[in-house]
Amino acid sequence: MADSSTLSARLLARAHVPEALLKRLGWATSGYMIVQVVRFATNLVLTRILAPELFGIMILLTSLRVGLELFTDIGIAQNVVSSPNATDPRFYNTAWTLQVLRGFGLGIVTFLLLPVIGHFYGDPTLHKLLPYMTIFFVLTGCTSIGLPLAIKQLALDRTAKYEVAFSTIASIALIVAAWISPNIWGLLTGSILASVAPTVCSYFIMPEIKHRLMIDRTYAREIIGFGKWVFVSSVVFFLALNFDRLILARYVSFAALGIYGIARSLSDVFAQFSVKLGAEVVFPSVAAATVRGVELQRKLAHRRLQFQTVALIAIAGFIATSDFVIRIYDPRYHDAAQLIPWVAVAAWLMILSTLNENLMLGLGKPHYSAFGSSAKLLGLVVFLPLGLTRYGIAAAAGATVLAEVMRYLCLSIGQAREKVTFIRQDALATAALIALAFAIRWVTFAIGLTGAPGELFRITMYR
Repeated sequence: MADSSTLSARLLARAHVPEALLKRLGWATSGYMIVQVVRFATNLVLTRILAPELFGIMILLTSLRVGLELFTDIGIAQNVVSSPNATDPRFYNTAWTLQVLRGFGLGIVTFLLLPVIGHFYGDPTLHKLLPYMTIFFVLTGCTSIGLPLAIKQLALDRTAKYEVAFSTIASIALIVAAWISPNIWGLLTGSILASVAPTVCSYFIMPEIKHRLMIDRTYAREIIGFGKWVFVSSVVFFLALNFDRLILARYVSFAALGIYGIARSLSDVFAQFSVKLGAEVVFPSVAAATVRGVELQRKLAHRRLQFQTVALIAIAGFIATSDFVIRIYDPRYHDAAQLIPWVAVAAWLMILSTLNENLMLGLGKPHYSAFGSSAKLLGLVVFLPLGLTRYGIAAAAGATVLAEVMRYLCLSIGQAREKVTFIRQDALATAALIALAFAIRWVTFAIGLTGAPGELFRITMYR
């Protein structure tokens, strides 16, 4: 009689899933799920303590902080993952030194930009909070280089433990600070303490690494040379990802922005997993692959379909039960249920695009990532302002879907040139997602759990 290990090996072989890949996916998935449960619980508690206006302000501050970081991104982490010299102490210490200098430089730049940002939004509370963003930049700059080194080695057990550890510590800090001082200053204090956690924890990922400030000119040129397209892509990616929130802060109330942020945060759980899977599995795996073109497409198609199937079932169920899911939040946030179906469809399209984007990065074609994000940004710039004046916040939900379609099409053109395309597979999966969402909605409506199927994509919320 076969033992359990032999049986497992046979099952894996029949599913065409290598055991090593399954272990990596297991660590990536389990770590991600624990982190998302922690964050979900944290948001749930915070919505009971804080008003939507406070969430709206912090969403804007976070978007501005991430934007300034990405506007100076030269792809240090991507360099470490892709470079054959990454394990050379001179290389990774040069990368870490550039990262530290960038963090302190961002702090200085932020002070110089404070009057401009404050004048654009014209909110006195926001103006008082902006100087504290410099703390986040310094903390991010001081993060250990061990994280990208662990990703390069596909040591996802280490990265998963790191993410769970710092997420738990950060969540406790946020909740305690908000409970002691349930205002914007309590939330800011908690956010700063929460940012200390990943910086400190990062040095335990690969404790054997000895960090040292130094610049090797040869390696510095290599990093900056590789990073030019990463920089362009990062800038456009940030604007494409956050343009809706940055513009909404000017046109709608902070309360409406906070509600929109809750809908986005729930839907982004799915999209963020694809980002993690792409960066930690797809990108390094394709970069290490020895085949290209049609042969690579055949190799990836089956595993890609497996992931898509799981993702579309989860997202379809989430879309169908959106008005039921949101009931666990404070009633002040219940309008987010109207936005969830739209932003969830956008999240699905983002999953497809992210998988494609990391495939192109693995093929050594980072410029396609920049082109795809540029197409998405163009869609938001065109559709969002036009829709906001007539439809209010509903326009933000619809514009994100149209913009993601533009990003996907742009990336697909690049994939077609590389003879690795999945358009037919993605189109069928998207049709299955919508059909399944309405089918589940019909069942949940029949048993009295949710509203009617006809209400699924209807938005009555304005500002």
